[in-house]
Amino acid sequence: MGLGGDIVVFVSLNRRFLFALGLIEHLQFAILSYNRFMNGWIKSKLSDKDLLKNVECKTFHQWSYGFGYDYSFDKSDLQRTTVVDLARDSKLKYQAILVDEAQDFYDEWFLALLEVLDKTGNSLFFVYDNAQSIYGQSHRRKSNWSWSKLGISVVGRSQIFDINYRNSPENLELAWKFIELGLNENGMKVETKEDKPTIDKIIKPKKKGTRSSSLQPSLLQINFDLMPEIIAKQVKTALESCPNSSIGILTYPQRTKSFRKEISNSLRKIGIEHHAPESSPQRNQNVVDRPYVIVDSWNALKGVEFDAVIIAGLDMAAENPVDTDIDFQEKAGIYTAMTRARDHLVMLYESETSIIEQVEHALNSPAQLESEN
Repeated sequence: MGLGGDIVVFVSLNRRFLFALGLIEHLQFAILSYNRFMNGWIKSKLSDKDLLKNVECKTFHQWSYGFGYDYSFDKSDLQRTTVVDLARDSKLKYQAILVDEAQDFYDEWFLALLEVLDKTGNSLFFVYDNAQSIYGQSHRRKSNWSWSKLGISVVGRSQIFDINYRNSPENLELAWKFIELGLNENGMKVETKEDKPTIDKIIKPKKKGTRSSSLQPSLLQINFDLMPEIIAKQVKTALESCPNSSIGILTYPQRTKSFRKEISNSLRKIGIEHHAPESSPQRNQNVVDRPYVIVDSWNALKGVEFDAVIIAGLDMAAENPVDTDIDFQEKAGIYTAMTRARDHLVMLYESETSIIEQVEHALNSPAQLESEN
């Protein structure tokens, strides 16, 4: 495994291994991610290895803002294309570029990266999981799309990792059974590594049997007004028994800012140190050194992992049978939230909804995933 010669593409369903590359210190390297928390985690790992001196490590928006691209351009097909010319005119050049959570990057972003990639090395490395596609890019799940349309050759240069090392088998089973319902409803075919699929496909993971936590995920119905106080007490109990734990309290991305603030206030009242960002810049901090407790939306915490996760207000998410792409993004967001939990997953809701019914169905369904011990 290495960087150089040709464009290098990897697809991963498990914990990214990007820092196994000892070549970083010899290259002018760009590492780009979608969200700020993930960027903070990557920076902390690079700093631990004293590798930041030759690395530009930013979210895509932080990076592209430096040469004139703005977040507001994302939603306009016409304005989004300007990033390609802006990148070309920037005169930036990197011997190697790594993209994390590449399924969330627009096609135009990749075209911009090709403009600043040194063609003598032509080294592009990205990790990609289509099942976690929560920001659109639905065209990449269609059978007539390929990376070659962007000028990226992946044939013979990609590798699929289907063994999941992050999540306990119990949590992975639930998450997969839940998202599989969404995949089936939206006509998306699931393939296995043995099928030799292309990297834009949805890949069925294998669980690591030795990762078992012996803790089954739980779904609890609780009055919404009581939820913040109950969550705070659960966190306190968890930290008393495992003081070095990482705990994520994840909420629905929309319309939950005041709810997260109530959870934060309840944690503060009983003396639980935590991080509860109220704005995007507050997500720039490196908050993933143990122990840590974070309260934020599951979109913002995409890519971050925790020993324990509490999904608060799961019933806020809803099916959207009118728009299948939006419907899948909603379900992919919940799937992503579930897979933030390494060992312990608790889901709280107040009202029965179709989403809750699907989670209950997944909880009560027989195991479906192969085990790799």
